[in-house]
Amino acid sequence: MVKYLKQASDIVHVVTKWWLFVYVLSVTILAIVGVFFRAIGNSLSWNEELMRWILIGIGYIGAAVALKERSHIGIEFFITRMKPKLRKFSIILGYLTIVLFLLVVLIYGYKSADVAWRQKGSILRVPMYWVKLNLPLGSLFMLVHMTYFTVGFFKEKGDDREYLLSGGHDF
Repeated sequence: MVKYLKQASDIVHVVTKWWLFVYVLSVTILAIVGVFFRAIGNSLSWNEELMRWILIGIGYIGAAVALKERSHIGIEFFITRMKPKLRKFSIILGYLTIVLFLLVVLIYGYKSADVAWRQKGSILRVPMYWVKLNLPLGSLFMLVHMTYFTVGFFKEKGDDREYLLSGGHDF
C-alpha cells in the first residue's frame, strides 16, 4: 500500500511542480509585458488582475510542492528532545490534525469555488470559480502527500525524527 501511495504522491509532485513552473513563468512574462506597455504609455487593464489570480494559485499549488519536499518551516526544538513514545504520539497527532484540516479546507474550499461560479472578475469577466479552485486543488494535492506520509510513518520502523515534515527526508 505504501508503494502505491508513494507513486501517487510522486505523480502529484511532478504534476504540481510543472504546474507551478507554468504559473511562475506566466507571472514573469505578464510582469515584463505589463512593464513594457506601461513604459510606452499604454497600460494593459487586464494584466494586473490576471497576475493576481495566478499568484493566488502559486501560493496554494506551491504549498503542496513544499509539503512533499518538506520545505515548510517547522520548529523541531521540543519534539526532537522528547522521549520516543511521546515524540511518536506528537508526530501522529500532528499528522492527523493536518489531514483533518486539509479535509475541511478541501470541502469548504470547493463549496466556496462552486458559489463563485456566478461571480466574475472585475476586468476579465472570467468566473472566479477558476481562481478559487486553486484552494481545494492545493488541499487535495497536500492530502495525497499527507496520506502517504501518515501511512508510511505507521509502516516504517526507525528513528521518529525522520518523519518530521520540515526534515527533508523521504520514506
